[in-house]
Amino acid sequence: MKKIHTYIGIGGLLLLMAGAFLTSCQKDGGYKSYTKGVTQIDANMYDYLKSQVGVFDSMVVVIDRIGLKRVMSNTQLTLFAVTNTSFKTAMRNLNVLREKEGLAPLSLADLDQNNLDTLFCRYVVPGVYPTDSLVMYPDGRGINSIKYSREVNLQLYTQTASGYAGGGPAYIIYSDTKGSFYISKWIRANTMSMDTYLRNGVLHILAEDHEFGFNEFINRFNK
Repeated sequence: MKKIHTYIGIGGLLLLMAGAFLTSCQKDGGYKSYTKGVTQIDANMYDYLKSQVGVFDSMVVVIDRIGLKRVMSNTQLTLFAVTNTSFKTAMRNLNVLREKEGLAPLSLADLDQNNLDTLFCRYVVPGVYPTDSLVMYPDGRGINSIKYSREVNLQLYTQTASGYAGGGPAYIIYSDTKGSFYISKWIRANTMSMDTYLRNGVLHILAEDHEFGFNEFINRFNK
């Protein structure tokens, strides 16, 4: 009987030690506060975009076509940058439809300049809005984009981590409100990178699954 009690005692001790170990792991490793990286680059917005060969080439082509180089170089602004992939997706979908209709394919150089300008300006906001400036706006911050005063919404969203609300990675949900009060009518895009500070503003990069044009690309250019 003494041996049985001894085994039970050792087993209980091991269970207690295991429980303490798991509790320690959960406390130390289960919850990690998210720290947003901040990058400062000594270049203006336009020059930086142009230097990122293979990433923002299409965006630079559009900026040059619609004559916004000076604005992108000197004006204080916030840019929600669109990668080449987002432009390629939009162009591919447009040309698939045009092929079905027996029409010739188009490139960025062929697109109507006025419509291109209208769509591109929705990604540019006058003033500097890093993530820190959105913390006090849980429902997002409504701001007018450049030139056409199109209302967009910038909402900072923080994911849940290990059961802690707001304890995970953060990103900005960027929305074209379509001039509507109802969120269900908004077209939304998520950022995959935030807060790259440049000489004349701050750059956020939209996720590559966003198709350039906020669901208006085909209707505007398939004419």
